[in-house]
Amino acid sequence: MNDSLDASLPKKLLLATDLSARCDRPLERARQLAAQWQAALELLTVREGPQVPAEVVQWLAGPEASTEAEFDARRDIAREFDGCGFPVSLHFADGDVAEAIAQAAGRMDSDLVIAGAARANTLGEMFLGSTVERLARSLGRPLLVVRQRARAPYRRILVPTDFSAAARLALATAARLFPEAQLIAFHAHEAGLEALADAAPAGGVGGNLGPRGERFLDACGLPPQARARVVIDSAPGAPQAAIARYVREHGVDLAVLGLHGQAGMLRLFVGSKGEQLLRSLDCDTLLVCTEASDENT
Repeated sequence: MNDSLDASLPKKLLLATDLSARCDRPLERARQLAAQWQAALELLTVREGPQVPAEVVQWLAGPEASTEAEFDARRDIAREFDGCGFPVSLHFADGDVAEAIAQAAGRMDSDLVIAGAARANTLGEMFLGSTVERLARSLGRPLLVVRQRARAPYRRILVPTDFSAAARLALATAARLFPEAQLIAFHAHEAGLEALADAAPAGGVGGNLGPRGERFLDACGLPPQARARVVIDSAPGAPQAAIARYVREHGVDLAVLGLHGQAGMLRLFVGSKGEQLLRSLDCDTLLVCTEASDENT
């Protein structure tokens, strides 16, 4: 990896977690990425109020009990990451989950936020409901949603494309963050509804997009070494179903979704909700949200 690529890699990661066993997978991935990039790792847990009887008892006991619990948590994290080779710290916040994470990411100048799935109605619900939309819009930086165990670095990355500014940003982000991974620019199209006259025959499920795909790559402005890692593929079908099927059938480790900055809804493609695709994917997902003003660029 050359120095120019090193300079572009994240230096500060923020993991949102409730510190329970249900957050082990995001914690494993955060550890792997921090080691891979030699980045500082900040852990954030957001307290929205007591959720289970034991927490109610602690809450009634007052601030001293809370301080003791935080001390125990910091001690456990120090043990967990002892000798890891990169700086790690633990922070606590109160209030709305999305707002607290966005504020912490801004305050810490985090380059990437990693989501820890947790108990119902708090961090865990973030990726299945409206909170992910609010967070993705307010972060101003990529949001990684982890589902799978971190058995290895990401090697096969899918970037769905509708040839928009959001898709270009997603592909450029994937190329920058993962300079050794294979990148697949994938276009799903409704059979019979889209003219693909300039698409050249190819293997895979649907073939490449010929000149149209090359024009898309030209617009992304990728450096030569990154462009050489990109494979273009396509398949007929509704985007949500076609993308989920491609992930399952082609061993995709990570999907990078360029989300349109349209008011009122988080969209991957016109007429599709990004959160619906999140529900259907088996792999980890990285959300990259464009500003509304960038949509026509």
